[in-house]
Amino acid sequence: MSSTTQRPSASPRFVMVDDSATFRELVRDTLARRFDPLHFDGYAMGREGIKACLKSSPDLLIVDLYLHDMDGRDIVRELRRHEVDTRVLAVTAHPDAGLPADLVQLGVAGFVDKHSPIEQLERAVQRLLEGGMFFSASIRPPEPHLGDEPAIPAAPADVLSEREQEVVRLVARGLASKEIGSRLGLSTRTVEKHRARILARLGLHDIATLVRWCLHRGLG
Repeated sequence: MSSTTQRPSASPRFVMVDDSATFRELVRDTLARRFDPLHFDGYAMGREGIKACLKSSPDLLIVDLYLHDMDGRDIVRELRRHEVDTRVLAVTAHPDAGLPADLVQLGVAGFVDKHSPIEQLERAVQRLLEGGMFFSASIRPPEPHLGDEPAIPAAPADVLSEREQEVVRLVARGLASKEIGSRLGLSTRTVEKHRARILARLGLHDIATLVRWCLHRGLG
C-alpha cells in the first residue's frame, strides 16, 4: 500500500450521520479541537452516510439511531453486509434500557446519550479510537429477573483451540473481525469462520453471552 493511503492514527477520519445540523456542527468543532481529524464528513441522511463509508472506510462512524430516512442500526447492518469494519459510535436523544445489548450484538463499540455533556462523547471517541468500548453511564440495562438472562455455558476454556481462544479474547475486547485478522495474521473471512465455530461449539447465538462466558473463564 502506498504512503498516500496510510493515515496516521493521530489524524483520524470521521463520518457522522445525524439529521440535526446543529449537533453535527457541535461534534465537528469538538473533535476538531481534540483530535485534529484528517476529515470530518457530516450527513443528514443515512443513505448518504452509507455511500461515504463504502467509498472510503472511516476510522470512526458516529451515527444517530433515529434518522428521517432510516434507522441507524440498519446503517450498521448494511456496512457489515459489505464487510466495512469501521468502528461505530451510536448516539440518540431517546435511549432505552434495551439498547446496550442490541448494539453489542450489532458490533457497535460505543453509545452516548445526546443529552450527556459533550465531554462524554469526547471520551467515547478517544476510547473507540484506542480499540476499546464505551457505553454511556446514563443508560443501564434493567436488573435481570431470574431466568431472563441466558445461562453462561459451563464449558471450560480448553474446549476451544489455542487459536480460537486468541480470537475469542479479541472478540471480548470489542474488536471487529478485520482488526482481529490484522492482529493475528488472518483474513477477515477466516476470523468470521472462527467466530461462527466458537459460537456453535459453545451452543451460543449472540456475542453478548459469548463476552460473558469469556469474562467468567478469564479470557477477557
